[in-house]
Formats: sequence, structure tokens, C-alpha cells
Amino acid sequence: MDLIPDRVRSAFHVGTGPAEVLGQAWDYGVRINHTVLSQVIDPVQASWSAKVRETLQPLGVRMVRPVRATDGRLVVSGWRASAFVEGEVARRVDETVCAALRLADALADLPVPDSAVSSVRAPWSHHDLFAVADRAAWSANPAGVLESGLDVTATPKEEQLAALHLAAKITPHLKELRSRRQVGHADMLATTLYQGTNMPVVTDILPVARPHGYTAVQVMVDGMIAGAVDYKIIRRFAHIPEIGQLVLRATLYRLFVHTLHPSAQESTRANMEKLVAYLVRGL
Repeated sequence: MDLIPDRVRSAFHVGTGPAEVLGQAWDYGVRINHTVLSQVIDPVQASWSAKVRETLQPLGVRMVRPVRATDGRLVVSGWRASAFVEGEVARRVDETVCAALRLADALADLPVPDSAVSSVRAPWSHHDLFAVADRAAWSANPAGVLESGLDVTATPKEEQLAALHLAAKITPHLKELRSRRQVGHADMLATTLYQGTNMPVVTDILPVARPHGYTAVQVMVDGMIAGAVDYKIIRRFAHIPEIGQLVLRATLYRLFVHTLHPSAQESTRANMEKLVAYLVRGL
């Protein structure tokens, strides 16, 4: 309980009870009874996600609902609250792809938030690296975007060089996409919970402005990198418009996250190397 300021617990009506620290799907928040309290890095994005999840009703997908404070706020002193739902992140990638397509349907008519399209200006903090990686993956000049997040005067780390080398194998094959841009979710595989045969639950939305199929394709790519699904998943969902190009962009996104992230792991890079080799052979 000492993790959470008294004013925050009071604002969200969180009573006494054992505190349980949760994992990545809950943004490493603290569960007390039926409420999860999580620290917020970006209040604007956190408020947007909460407002969307409060009313969104995708077919066959449940959304974790926010808990409002006594005065109606969604963020109080850098904390947000969500209603706890049972479930675990699972290696059910095909199911999550299907859920992602239904989530994209529900998000299709929402206005794109400014945070999903605005450029990230240097200097930026650690949490900005995902936005920088997203912009770079869809830029005609990825290096120019990445420079804002890299110390060009320092000797590059091995993981950075390896990821950029892999990205260079993909970029010559990129083509401009024709699909309409809409709100999507950049990290659905890590924020989708399963419990038995219940409908999947999405705990958060990390907004991006990309084609309808991108949320689902990012799930595929993340699953392949994690070794949680076979590469044939691309064929199984070949009906997604422009899936080949979306797979390349989603892979670039993860490569650029790997480039920028200070905790990038060599084991992750090895799986990325296998995926890039597979994709390039098929081009």
C-alpha cells in the first residue's frame, strides 16, 4: 500500500486490502481488491486510452474499463485506475489476430489522436522511443527520424548495429500503401488476456495511426519474434489487405524499438534475424 499515495487511493475509492504488483499487461500496476492502480508516464495518452475503453464495445472482445476518480478525472497525480479482470497473456496468437481485426473495426471511425501523428522532438525521454520507432518505420527517411533518439557521437552498441543492419535488408522492399489510415493498437499481443473459453480482454490501447490491418499484423510479427507462432500465420491471414507490406512495416517497428531500447536482448535479436531472413527470401 505504501507504493500508492494516500490521495490517489482516496480519489479512486481504493480501500484497504493486500496489494499485488501485476505484470506488463497491466503496466506493472498494483491490484487492490478489484481495482488496478498504475503510474502514468504520458497523462494525455493515458486519458485518451481510458476514455476510449470506457465505451468501446468490439464484437467478441472485452475492454478493461477505467475507474474514474470522485471528481470524474481519469488521471490523478500521475496515476490511473482500471477495473481488474482475471486472465493471463497467452501464446494464442491466431486468436489475438482475430480479436485485433475486430478491435480495428470498432476503432475505425474514431478521430486519430494527436499523439499518434505528431512528430517527436529531441530531447525526448525513454517512453518516447515507441513513438520514434513508429514514425521511423513509416518514414521515407528512417535514419533522419532515429537520429533524434540516438547519440550519434557515441560508439553504437552491438544490438543497435545488428538491428539497423536487419532494417537495411527490409527498407529496399517497402512500397507506399493505399489503405486508409485509422486508429490502431501498437501492442495488442502484450495487452490481451485470456482465461479459458472467455472472450479475450484488452487492458490498454497504445494508439497509432495506421491501416486497418496493422493492429493484427503487429500481433503476428510480435508473435513470430517471440517464437509463439509459426511463420505460416501470414498465409492464414492472407486476406488482410496489403499484408505483405504491413508485415515489413511491423517488423521495422520492432527492429527500431530494439535499436532504441536500452534493455534490448540478444535473444530477441536472434529471432528477428530469422524472421527477416524468412521475409526477404519471400520477396
